[in-house]
Amino acid sequence: MKKLLTLTFLICVAQLFAQDYFEGKRLYCKCQNPEAIRLFNIGIETLYLNTSLNEKYLEKTAQVFFKAYKTDSTFCDAAFFTGYTLRLLNDKHALAYYYIADSLAENKSIEFKSNMAAEALRRNTPRGAEIALKKYSEIVQFFPESPEGYYGYAMLSPMINEYGKGLEYINIAIDKYNQAGKANEDAYYLKAILLALNTRYEEALEYFEKTRSTYKKEDHYKIYNALSLLKVSEAKNDPDMKKKAKKMYDKIEHKDLIPEDTAKLLVF
Repeated sequence: MKKLLTLTFLICVAQLFAQDYFEGKRLYCKCQNPEAIRLFNIGIETLYLNTSLNEKYLEKTAQVFFKAYKTDSTFCDAAFFTGYTLRLLNDKHALAYYYIADSLAENKSIEFKSNMAAEALRRNTPRGAEIALKKYSEIVQFFPESPEGYYGYAMLSPMINEYGKGLEYINIAIDKYNQAGKANEDAYYLKAILLALNTRYEEALEYFEKTRSTYKKEDHYKIYNALSLLKVSEAKNDPDMKKKAKKMYDKIEHKDLIPEDTAKLLVF
């Protein structure tokens, strides 16, 4: 299921920052070094003022945060913002500073874990997926009230063939998003795919319909919608639905995205 990684990256839209933390109003690591704090505050101010994300000023900001971290190597927040600013510069070293920050924070920050997971996924490698899966699992463990960990784990569950647990977790995530008044259409789309992967095809069709207007042009939508239509048509002996499934299948632009196990089921 490696080709599903592209999908999981594209639909990951979790909010990675609590606004008050991003503005430097809250810290996870107590810093007693006045110079480190001074440098950190300068970094926050320059980052906040650089609304155009000018690379020249981002580079200077990253250097300021790095100096704050070097001044006090226990200052996890300075390490985190070093990584965050490097991420804005598309610098490959961002992940290393996220790792340092998360290690120093001792499981106190959901922001550190979620940003590290997102950055690892951007690598688009098996190792990156492993790191992301570990971080999302830790979010479930240490921040069970948040939907992020459940969503992230469900998003990656096809990579490790844990379709059942993925479906369980996406249902939990959807409930938590709804309780917070933040309905997440991406989560419904992921649920549709996970239902199909769990061979609950008729239920999957309901969620494909729910997300059709947003995702109908996506190849993964077409792949698993076609599969669900085909299998329901076979169960109900419905030739019209089978034609609809074939029509959906023919619209798939990049058939190389179809996983081998799914391709074996798409026989018309």
